[in-house]
Order: sequence, then C-alpha cells, then structure tokens
Amino acid sequence: MGKTMRDHLLDTLKNLQEAEMKEFKSKLTDIKLETGYNHIPRCHLEKAEPVELTKLLISHYRVHYAVQVTTMVLEAINQRDLAERLRRATMAEEHWEYN
Repeated sequence: MGKTMRDHLLDTLKNLQEAEMKEFKSKLTDIKLETGYNHIPRCHLEKAEPVELTKLLISHYRVHYAVQVTTMVLEAINQRDLAERLRRATMAEEHWEYN
C-alpha cells in the first residue's frame, strides 16, 4: 500500500530543522486562509512536534486543504524544494483517491 496524503504531510514536516519548524509555526498563524477557515491557535502550535502538528493541520483544515496550507507556508518561509516535493507527492496520491 502506498503512502497517504497524511504520510506525505508528516514526512515533509519531519524534514524541517528546529529553527525552520519555529518559522513554519510562526508563519502558519498569520498566513491568509480561505474563507471559512481559522488559524490554529498559537498555544496549540508551540510545543507540537511533526506528528502532533500533522494531526492539528488535518483536524483544522481536512487533509487536502492542510496540504495546500502547508505548501503555502513552506513557500513563504523559503522552503520551496520541500513545498514542491509535497505538491508532487500529493498530486499523485490525489489522482488515485479520485479515480
């Protein structure tokens, strides 16, 4: 069985170094979101490690939008390679989910 979108999201977050993770969480609290979505409260993000952060992203945004938000944040913090890898990995997964 292949990786799920959640797996790809978690793998991406695990690739961030400590300083990059702090920057990711900071940017996550102020990035522009689509109408109907709210930011994850900063107090929930502060101590969240990749596994917990993945759960928070999915519970707040659902998996497809969580991937989109993560990609936007990664690009905003100059982690374009990670953003592109996540985008490519999840595009393939999304194709299988809908077919």
